[in-house]
Amino acid sequence: MKTYTLAGLLASPLAAMAAPAWVMVAYNESVPEIHGKPINADSGSFWLNKDASATCPDYDPECPATNTTIISGPVAGIGGWYMGILQPGGQEMTAPGLDSTVGGLPLKYEAVGARDIGVGVWDLARNSHPGIVLDNSTISTLGAPTIRTATGVHPYTWMACPYPRVYPEPSLDQVDLSQPMTIQTVTIGDENYPHCVRLEITLHPTTMAAPQYYYCKGCQWRCDNIYGDSVCNYNKKPACLEPYCGPYTNETKTDKV
Repeated sequence: MKTYTLAGLLASPLAAMAAPAWVMVAYNESVPEIHGKPINADSGSFWLNKDASATCPDYDPECPATNTTIISGPVAGIGGWYMGILQPGGQEMTAPGLDSTVGGLPLKYEAVGARDIGVGVWDLARNSHPGIVLDNSTISTLGAPTIRTATGVHPYTWMACPYPRVYPEPSLDQVDLSQPMTIQTVTIGDENYPHCVRLEITLHPTTMAAPQYYYCKGCQWRCDNIYGDSVCNYNKKPACLEPYCGPYTNETKTDKV
């Protein structure tokens, strides 16, 4: 099976800006049901208990990243974080936005350049997002670096929450932690999500072969008219347009939720 250099994991125009490639792993030793589980990309969000939804290149149809997600960052000179893919245009990771008082927003990925065609103004993960930082201080405590939002460090940065969200919300001991759960933010002192389990995202280096792209249904949301008419707004279609992430053509892959 073909492997790639770290720079090769990043799609143009980022290929010249080499950055470490990682897989993400949940860390919370007090909750063995989620501790050590991989965190994967599907439909524009990140999940526990769900395989990645990736399309492999034609020459490597069984690339391992169909079940495991590669991320890359921080990118030299930019500081951003990106999906490890081959598709021209690339897919960018975005931390939840607004400010540090707002929790429960998802860690997401989106098509680089989508905003240039007037896409996704309501995407809170892109509007005013504070960015993602690499925290190497956790190597001594957790045995691996972690990713955190740039708004500050507190005991847990992330939480995994049941999807879809139900009302009334159950207590955590009533949640089936083996079911798909979305990765969202925690705010300091936040008690508004008793049905979610707190975690850190540890990073493990990888040389795994990159897929063509990760399926991004909804990762640009739908078009709106705040920037005026656009092709995708006119046609009322999902804003997952080539060459940013490509069509979702593999009929065997479906949303697993």
